Amino acid sequence: MEDSGSVPMDELQGEIFKMVQEDMGKKQLKAKDITNAMIQKYGEARCSKESCKEAIRGLIDSGKLVYGYFGGSSSIQVPHKEGAEPDK
Repeated sequence: MEDSGSVPMDELQGEIFKMVQEDMGKKQLKAKDITNAMIQKYGEARCSKESCKEAIRGLIDSGKLVYGYFGGSSSIQVPHKEGAEPDK
């Protein structure tokens, strides 16, 4: 249950998705990078590591974001569309 001062989950997920989408192809974002950026944006009083973890998990579970693996480390990315995949 969120207290009245915390960032609503849908807003937090929207900001996380926007951040990952904007950085796509520029840098590989790790969950820690995203969490730190959201805490910096909203402040520790409104955004916790736990709420960021929950928001990221929700985006991964819904398929809006995926984990990517490159060079032995993982990052969070927008799913890549395969060239032959039809538009939905």
